[in-house]
Amino acid sequence: MKTLLQDIVALLAIINPLGAIPAFFTITERMEPSERRRAGIRASIAVGIILTIAAIAGTPILLAFGISMPAFQAVGGLVVLFMGLEMLRGAPTKVQHDEDVESAEDRLLVPLAMPLLAGPGAITTAITLSSRASNWLEILLLLVAVLVVAVTTLIVLSSADWVSLKIGRRGQRIFLRFMGLILAAVGAQILLSGLHSFTPGP
Repeated sequence: MKTLLQDIVALLAIINPLGAIPAFFTITERMEPSERRRAGIRASIAVGIILTIAAIAGTPILLAFGISMPAFQAVGGLVVLFMGLEMLRGAPTKVQHDEDVESAEDRLLVPLAMPLLAGPGAITTAITLSSRASNWLEILLLLVAVLVVAVTTLIVLSSADWVSLKIGRRGQRIFLRFMGLILAAVGAQILLSGLHSFTPGP
């Protein structure tokens, strides 16, 4: 349960669905409320698929390139730590948010689902969490965490009108800093775990 909660918190912190509400509104501004809810469902499903692929296929890809698990954990933890520190400053990270849009079509998938939500930071976090899994049970727990995060994202986007009205911009900034603190702590723990597990080669 501890591992599951940590995975959920780490992924939620970097995805930060509340922080994506302004972009979601911009993309769906001409949609009816029912259409906006359906758009939130599509974006959330895309986020779940992207993170699932990263969690399952990320580690084999690293092994194919000869990258050890402890090394990737250390680097991944460092990246997550830096992202958390940047979020503590009150601004979405550059790794997490890339707002370049090459096409007006499919904006629910690009840039909302990826990279605004499941961007490089979230993908790195998913791979890092999967790399420290020692058995299939821990991988399964990570996939459950991905599902919980996707459902949470769906709930937030589906109730975007209500959330924006209730917490306002100030509430979003406070939430961003809080999640940044949590993310920095998770990144530090992953980094230290990778360094502890690292065994120098001959």
